[in-house]
Amino acid sequence: MKTILKILLLVTLFVFGSEKCFASLTISDAVNNGYQLVQDWDIASAEKISEHLLKKYPKSGDAHFLQARIEFMKGNYERSWKMLLRVGDNFKEIKDFKRRVDATRRASNKFISRETEHFIFRFEEGPDEILIHYAEEVLEKSYRVLGEILNYYPKEKVLVEIYPDQKPFAQISPLTLKDIRTSGTVALCKYNRIMLISPGSLVRGFNWMDTLSHEYVHYILTKKSHNHLPLWMHEGLAKYLETHWREDKQYLSPIMETVLSNALKNDYRVPLESMMPSLAKLKTAEDVQLAYAEVSSMMEYLTDLKGLNIFSQILQDLAYGAEFKDTFIKHVGYDLTQFQNNWESWVKNLELKNILGIKTLTTEFKNRKGSENKEHIALESRRTRDLTYLGDILKSRDHFKAAIIEYQKALSEAPSHSPILFNKLARTYLQIQKYNEAENLLKESLAFFPDFHTSLANMGEVYFSNENYKTAKVYFEKAIRINPFNPILHMRLIYVYTKLGLTKKKELQAQQFSYID
Repeated sequence: MKTILKILLLVTLFVFGSEKCFASLTISDAVNNGYQLVQDWDIASAEKISEHLLKKYPKSGDAHFLQARIEFMKGNYERSWKMLLRVGDNFKEIKDFKRRVDATRRASNKFISRETEHFIFRFEEGPDEILIHYAEEVLEKSYRVLGEILNYYPKEKVLVEIYPDQKPFAQISPLTLKDIRTSGTVALCKYNRIMLISPGSLVRGFNWMDTLSHEYVHYILTKKSHNHLPLWMHEGLAKYLETHWREDKQYLSPIMETVLSNALKNDYRVPLESMMPSLAKLKTAEDVQLAYAEVSSMMEYLTDLKGLNIFSQILQDLAYGAEFKDTFIKHVGYDLTQFQNNWESWVKNLELKNILGIKTLTTEFKNRKGSENKEHIALESRRTRDLTYLGDILKSRDHFKAAIIEYQKALSEAPSHSPILFNKLARTYLQIQKYNEAENLLKESLAFFPDFHTSLANMGEVYFSNENYKTAKVYFEKAIRINPFNPILHMRLIYVYTKLGLTKKKELQAQQFSYID
């Protein structure tokens, strides 16, 4: 921040017209305050300063650059870009900001908007409109639940942007495509807004509703602390609180518990300082999972010690200008080093799941043509892939019993649990009406990966086939929240709601289906 402020001392404004002259103004305390307020996400206060400066110094490059940054943070990209055209780009930081604004305005130029009570959603017109109903549900609930926990309710409507694919998301964010694919990052809270990759661009969707709540936690933390909360606590609280909107306190997934358990046994950690500048920059998906497990369990430990109110108190102190290390000692009772030592003793006594043969799943995006990747490629060993491929061929020719034998061989050869393979076998059992076998396989796989879309959908099919519509409804609803772009799920739910006499739900589902039909 200090480097940028020094550079902005020399920003010049191009004035086009009959007088082609340059004007510059030494930066004042007011301008310094304006930039700091933007950094703190106090946009309303920064804008008051900017308006005053533009009236008093209409040719000041500093004043125009400040207003351009404010407009960008407000989501007014075209307005920001027009102001930047009047500012010289003598320095790298200014050129970089111009590139960011230009990329964002181009990536979002087809967006339309929908508003709810506390949120503004922007997205490309078309199938992604199906997301807005679900997004409103999770975020309006998060507004109430998280507002009560953290004692903060944004006065302004929160901007949420949904990008159709990973490519534009990489263009408008600090992340590269490699960062996104390695870490599995599909959303960010940055630049005074929430940004999400559409689950429609992934092969099986993802748990995007909890992800939205996770990013909204980040939004509150940044706003309330004036952007002074350390990254590790940011990520820890976001992960710890991301499921509270649906009254679920289970924040650690089976894979996270396993990764953390193994790390504790092997004395391996992701140090807090290594998490900077972003968890998405860590080298492996396993390290990302471990980092989340570490810092979120630290938040559970802190809650056990002091209660949920401690987080609001720390945020408030930071907003008033307190140093984090001082306010941490004030509220916790000892410094961060002692806290980590105590946490380690505490976490080792937890009954963490440690599932043999479970590995972090990669984030699978659809290819450019929108078709799904060949699933057997994701299997680890050559032997497993060959057996699975043979099973696929036999199944395609209606040799179901023979296909089952090959899939079972593939399962025995697989070095780690593959939900893809479990679902291939379960689906084949479904086709020959061996529902118990299919159900047992799917239950086992869901214990490992509870948000795996295909497992949820197939479990719904098991109960649907047995005309157990109440239980089928539960699994189909879970599946459609992971991937609302699956047309079969919409058709199934419309039928189930009809059978159960849920007329309003049926009508709403039909409306949702119309967005992708």
